[in-house]
Amino acid sequence: MISPIAWVKKGLAESFEYAEIVSKTYGMKRGRVVVGELWCMIRYGAKPVDYVRFEFYKKNHRERNRYLTTYRYRKLLRQFGYYNETTYGKIAEYKTFANHIHRPWIVADKDTDLQVIKDFIAKQGVVFAKPDHGDQGKGVMKIKTDDSKAIEELLKDCKQGAFVVEGAIEQDPEIAAINPSSVNTVRAYSMLKKNGEAEILGIMLRVGRKGSHVDNWGSGGIGYDFDIETGVCVGYGRDKKNNPYIFHPDSNVQMVGYRLPNFENLRKTIIELSLKVPEARFVGWDIAITPNGYELVEMNCPGGHDFLQAFGKPFGDVLRKEFK
Repeated sequence: MISPIAWVKKGLAESFEYAEIVSKTYGMKRGRVVVGELWCMIRYGAKPVDYVRFEFYKKNHRERNRYLTTYRYRKLLRQFGYYNETTYGKIAEYKTFANHIHRPWIVADKDTDLQVIKDFIAKQGVVFAKPDHGDQGKGVMKIKTDDSKAIEELLKDCKQGAFVVEGAIEQDPEIAAINPSSVNTVRAYSMLKKNGEAEILGIMLRVGRKGSHVDNWGSGGIGYDFDIETGVCVGYGRDKKNNPYIFHPDSNVQMVGYRLPNFENLRKTIIELSLKVPEARFVGWDIAITPNGYELVEMNCPGGHDFLQAFGKPFGDVLRKEFK
């Protein structure tokens, strides 16, 4: 367990790191920003990353108080609902949501015949190997049939831990044009209310950068916010350092005003997924847009507080009301 002194040192280091971002962008004195960060940590339970991501340096008390910050989020974790045996890990998750996953996949673990894994990779041509437990795209391997080194690495790793090995997702050509090297997925947030009704809180599109095969925000991707009623991109995109983007910086596709294809089907898919496992009440869904419709990539439960609120819309009031 981290000592109080180490915790303070870590907090100060983070404060100076994020204060530098605000200082460079807005010309504010770094010391003033650090003081603001520390005050917001005490008053609102906001870590320095919250202070920057939610632009607390621009907001008054009433505006800040409406956000679900890191420490306030942690207090609600037990109320959000946890994974159970039907959703804990990608393997269980893929079995639970089989009707919404159409790409071929297999389990690769210590009990899997190595030849089965090799044959699957050979048949698919290109596969993605994902750790059974992992997030932010960490540990994901893109493996081609002729990449013997990567195949041997997977065969070695799966003896130590389980993987899902799946075929590549064919994404809609319009979505692929934004960044063709990654599967650019929708991140949708849903909440199952006390009365059993499923509500969509937010819909974003996550887009990778040139050459990257993942679109995760934590791996350098860019997020764009969409109106949940119309499916139209309504503002600047953001990366994890809060840099704004109207156009995708690599493909130059204009995202503001962009409308997601077949949007009503997306809304229907999100609601269906939300009602499938009622124990999980606050979820972030990663959904691919394919030529044949929408396909589940991953379930994230609980959904997280940062990406949901990174586009200027606080959800603290809504979530505290439902989960207090």
